[in-house]
Amino acid sequence: MNNIIYLQSEGEETFAWVTEIVHRHHNMYKVSFKDGYENIFYTDVETGMWIEEDLGFTELAAEVGFQIKSFMRNPIHVPKLLIWHRQLIDEKPICFGFFSFMNGNQKFYQIYNCNKKYMYTLVDMDNDEWQILGSSASVATRIDTGFVHKVIQILPLYTTNAH
Repeated sequence: MNNIIYLQSEGEETFAWVTEIVHRHHNMYKVSFKDGYENIFYTDVETGMWIEEDLGFTELAAEVGFQIKSFMRNPIHVPKLLIWHRQLIDEKPICFGFFSFMNGNQKFYQIYNCNKKYMYTLVDMDNDEWQILGSSASVATRIDTGFVHKVIQILPLYTTNAH
């Protein structure tokens, strides 16, 4: 889906071309402005607020989101409350958020980066192994296996084994 939006940016009227990026967890769009600037804009799964990729919750993101909302297929936001983990490991920060749920006997963890963008889903298998499910076919080429191993070691700390 391609659209044009008209908005105020830095006190001036401008326009931008908007292309939807189909995503299972975010409303996500590539926005290309008439001055050549472009970025990815997406909704925060927790609040529904708009994020400008790599820049966060900007005024431009809020304005772009306001304009995009008029033609979104699903403008209703259902909040997803994430648990956030921040820690220094070997003097390097590790930060991620997750949403967990059961599907049969398996526990699924949707993993989000600190920029609040969905990364992949980890599945705790019954045989002490983990499976990675991605949002696209190219996700496997972008996975930081060291990060995944740290996350897998941390996730059980949040699981209560109350019997």
